[in-house]
Amino acid sequence: MSSIAEEFLKDGLEQAYKCVHCGFCLQTCPTYLATGNEVDSPRGRIYLVKALLTGGVDATESVLKHLSQCVICRRCETACPSGVEYSRVIYAAYAYLGDKLVNYDYPIHVRLGYRLITEPTIINAALSLGEKLPSVPNQLKGFIRSRGDVRISELLGREYLPPSHKSIRGTVVMFATDSCITWQSYAYVVLEAIRVLTWNGYRVLLPRGFSCCGAPYMHMGDFKTAAKLALNNLRRLSEYWGDADYFVIVNSGGCQAQWLEYPHLVKEGELGKLALELRGKLVDVMQVLDMNGLDGVLGSVRMRLSIQHSCHLMNVAKAHEPVVRVLSKVPGVEVRGLDTADICCGAGNMYPDRHPEIAEKVLRLKVEDIESWKPDALIVESPSCMSYLSWALPRVGVKVRLMYPISIIDMAYRAGGNPGYIDVMSRSRVLSEH
Repeated sequence: MSSIAEEFLKDGLEQAYKCVHCGFCLQTCPTYLATGNEVDSPRGRIYLVKALLTGGVDATESVLKHLSQCVICRRCETACPSGVEYSRVIYAAYAYLGDKLVNYDYPIHVRLGYRLITEPTIINAALSLGEKLPSVPNQLKGFIRSRGDVRISELLGREYLPPSHKSIRGTVVMFATDSCITWQSYAYVVLEAIRVLTWNGYRVLLPRGFSCCGAPYMHMGDFKTAAKLALNNLRRLSEYWGDADYFVIVNSGGCQAQWLEYPHLVKEGELGKLALELRGKLVDVMQVLDMNGLDGVLGSVRMRLSIQHSCHLMNVAKAHEPVVRVLSKVPGVEVRGLDTADICCGAGNMYPDRHPEIAEKVLRLKVEDIESWKPDALIVESPSCMSYLSWALPRVGVKVRLMYPISIIDMAYRAGGNPGYIDVMSRSRVLSEH
């Protein structure tokens, strides 16, 4: 067993013993709300993990089933009066069980896909072939359908400058990579963020060489691969850390939350020190705009917007409120969060392929909520949510436009008649390597 797994076991058991079984977590848990089963609640799973780690129960099929049905949304952590870090408990179960838990319910084509999704050429080929490929996981169908005309490879390795008539307010290092299906599918969101940030006076550095953040592997209990990816990313970031006022991730709560896991994965040397410093500069793009205001003319965008918050942006990064505040500054926009905006949509942890029936029950909690107000668009803050909802909502009869928060801001600047706003590539140059 690796030292990381041993530490996760120790931390998880400590957190499990902090639980006082009050039950405040139950109504925050999407799987409990969908099944009504105590064993599918955080409290129930804490009982299971504690018994498992202390020899009280064996890793039976029933135990594996209920542990695997955790979506790892971490909403329960925000409701816990004892401050139990539930994610550490579930990660301890993965550390203890090894491949047993992953092999229990991850279809073979999903497991194989995870082994390949860090290879840019394979990702590009898969997206190009699309649904012609056999056994495409349901959640990935949304990534395939959502791919725009912008290619992330064309954006990487460049420095983007504000217009000459604007003073530089700061330097942003942005995380994106061609070694991830997210950024290959949603490269247009990166371009929108670059346009918005440079128009607001920020110099944007978009280095090549970042890897997948590691979240998929973390959620499968493959802590060795997650740590390897974290090391590479921290090493690459360290080359630009001194230049950065902010390290920005664009509307991807899962990536942001995973970077915040790096102190658990990398502890030694200068990179371990950098992992601890991340929270001081690591922000979502909407946090930058919320802290420092919007510069330039925002045109009217007459839209009724509902918001489905990213679980990890809300529960881990605590960065969901800036999204609402910034969107509310756009003329003509009416913003209203879903009543169930704080409950997972069912996309997390490859749920649509692992537990499709529960995923659909969780989704149906949203359907009436969306249809009651009939928004012009549903704002989502995570590529996983975007991918899943773009595939799943039409299947249950819901027709609504899905958009990222930054896309609304980009739309407002376009509508504002800001000369030169679109021409961001003309203000860019090859990023010098450190």
